[in-house]
Amino acid sequence: MTAKREFNQPIHAFRGFAILNIVVIHAFGFVFFLAESVDNPATSALLILNWVNSILFHDATLYFAFISGILFSMVLQERGYARFFKSKIAYVFMPYLFFTVIFSWRRWAFDGALVVFDGTPLEFLQLVLRNLLTGDAIFTLWYIPVLIVLYLVTPLLARLLQMERSGWLNVAIMLSPLVFSRVWPEISWTNYVYFIGAYMLGMYVGGNYRETIEFVQRHVVVFAIAAIGTTAILFALFALEAPSWGIIRSTETAWYLQKIAISGLVLLWFDRSISTVPGWLDVLGNYAFAIYFLHGYLLFEFYLVLERAGLALGSATTIMFWAVATYVTVIVVSVLITFIARRILGKHSRYFLGA
Repeated sequence: MTAKREFNQPIHAFRGFAILNIVVIHAFGFVFFLAESVDNPATSALLILNWVNSILFHDATLYFAFISGILFSMVLQERGYARFFKSKIAYVFMPYLFFTVIFSWRRWAFDGALVVFDGTPLEFLQLVLRNLLTGDAIFTLWYIPVLIVLYLVTPLLARLLQMERSGWLNVAIMLSPLVFSRVWPEISWTNYVYFIGAYMLGMYVGGNYRETIEFVQRHVVVFAIAAIGTTAILFALFALEAPSWGIIRSTETAWYLQKIAISGLVLLWFDRSISTVPGWLDVLGNYAFAIYFLHGYLLFEFYLVLERAGLALGSATTIMFWAVATYVTVIVVSVLITFIARRILGKHSRYFLGA
């Protein structure tokens, strides 16, 4: 594989695209949940809105796994594993530890209850350690333990990609999410396999970036059909109460194919249309990790404001207005918090916010 040293504008833009997708499903979901609790809810509209939100944006964390794999092969591999793991400890684990401590002390439970820890220091330490292993400090942190495992297996995956005789095994790993489905909120070994597939695919793309873009360009119609077709299949699966067989969940299989197809199309679009990332998308790309850490907690705070305001959420129009307003507000506030923290902490802000 050939490593690429230059800063890649399309990948940076793709990072901004990824965080927009991740926040939207949560922001819209919060408002839809609130709308379901009002008197005379718009049941039919909410059913469709929830379907569309889930079908288009569920598993957007696959984009993050894909990007991480790309960046390893494109930039980080040639710097050596010592520097790779040092950077991940400093800029991924340390912010994760910081937010885990904060959200273990003061957190919103998934049912919307505010929980402030009032036990002993030893009990708090035990809670923090448990939350570090599980990502349970707040609902959005589940992905970070998975990401840490991806980093730990990176040398093995990189070695497999370099071995000529392991091609069949590499393909099997990349396609394993079709069989080993992600589950939530349970913690399952299949979650790790699911994201390892996307991560390894990203590693392959990062080592063969230009060839991949040319491949997508030649087969752009196929990628478009795959994206549209899997989306249509997901609507059908939702309508039919999607079947599952053991560890295989038909919806997760479809989502994996959908997100890979969309990734190819978005990367091609960015590669062909972006020479310099627009300022707003550049900010989102730079702050993506901080936004990921912050947005879940901010959504609970904003939900409380909306609930106390007693909003009329009886129509699809008003529901969507407040869903979009919540989405934009949470992103803007996350960006402002990150900007202020960076101004105060300087380069040390990465140890706390990841940006």
